[in-house]
Amino acid sequence: MKNQTRWASSAASLCVEFGEEDGIDPRYFVKESRPKTPHKTLQLCKEASRIVTLVLAGETKHPLLRDLHVLSVVPEQEGQSLCVTVAHNGNDLQVSGDEILAALKRVQGLLRCALAQAVNRKHTPVLRFRYAGVVGKGGG
Repeated sequence: MKNQTRWASSAASLCVEFGEEDGIDPRYFVKESRPKTPHKTLQLCKEASRIVTLVLAGETKHPLLRDLHVLSVVPEQEGQSLCVTVAHNGNDLQVSGDEILAALKRVQGLLRCALAQAVNRKHTPVLRFRYAGVVGKGGG
């Protein structure tokens, strides 16, 4: 008890009144709540990008889908679904984005099946698509 009363008197001389945070290391007092994307989810996004690119280029019979390439794959709903952004390579198309999204929706099962075979997960995430339009060829 002697050490505790000595500490209390020295602490009282340093502050006007005691608070709940007194005696707590400041590193633990303030916690930032930054939402972090888990490492495994980011790996899944990279693998999904690779699989969707390969399936669109090789296994689909639709000519519009063969010219698509994946711009990004972003996790949504804590990894339960993936938003895949696709675009065309610099070709001027006479087709609307709605037609391309409808074609992607028709092959969504094939893409999800290929993703399920490639990754070892209990639940395969749902794929959602966004069409970014025509992306220029560049280099000119």
